[in-house]
Formats: sequence, structure tokens, C-alpha cells
Amino acid sequence: MLCGSVNIMITISKIAEFKVMRLLYIDIDTLRADHLGCYGYHRNTSPNIDALAKSALQFNEVYASDTPCLPSRSALLTGRFGIHNGVVNHGGTDADPVIEGPGRAFWSELQLTSFPTQLKRLGMRTASISSFAQRHSAFHWHAGFDEVIRVPGSI
Repeated sequence: MLCGSVNIMITISKIAEFKVMRLLYIDIDTLRADHLGCYGYHRNTSPNIDALAKSALQFNEVYASDTPCLPSRSALLTGRFGIHNGVVNHGGTDADPVIEGPGRAFWSELQLTSFPTQLKRLGMRTASISSFAQRHSAFHWHAGFDEVIRVPGSI
């Protein structure tokens, strides 16, 4: 599912051709495709996801660009591998994005180029509904979203 920055721009230009489009990106930690009905699992473990998959675009060959999950998710939203965006691990400075530019303004590059920012430029409203940033102290995750909603009961 990870696209390089060039591929994201191509995708963005194709999205602009549509008058109305709704995009739902679901990211579930430690979910295995081989345990979902929509990918052939025999037990009824995911009825809601299976129902959604019947009318949604489904990816069958997806590879993580980085591990563990924080670098992988950061790469997804920035279109840049961890070695380029600075997020290469879960903790400490290895979990912080690279601060770029002459003034080294915090998040400047992420706010300008993140996937949610690109969608916003096309007139789409974006929201992050997650406890992910709080759990990992990864507040760069929110860069570019119009709205951030914490999951009830999260840290």
C-alpha cells in the first residue's frame, strides 16, 4: 500500500478527476490478512470488514516498507522511507521525523507534503480517528489532518 512520493502525486492527479470521492483508509495493528474472510479465512472473524471488502478496492500484494509499525505508518503518510523521513524506530530520537529547512521549522515538510495534506488540496476533508499517536508519542502522525479525534478510552 505504500506509494513513493512520485506515485502519490500520480494518484492524487487521478483522484482530482472525480467530482465526489470518499476515501477510507483503515489501519489495524497486527492484523493478518490470512485471518480475514475477505482473504479466504474459513472462520467468521471479520464480518464487518468482509462486508466492506465486497464493494471496496482490495489489495492482494502489500509489503511493508519499514518495520516496526511507527516507521511503516510514517512512510505511508509521507511517501518516504524511514531512512529519508527520519522515523526508523518506535522510541527516542529514532521515532522523530527529520526537521528540515533553513529555519528548521517543526513539521514543515510533513505539513506540506503528507498524504492528508495532498487530499486536502483537492478539497477533501480529512480526519484521523486513532489512539496511535498517543500510544507512540508520534504526534507527527497528525500532520496535515483537518481533524484529530482520540479514540474513547485511549491513553
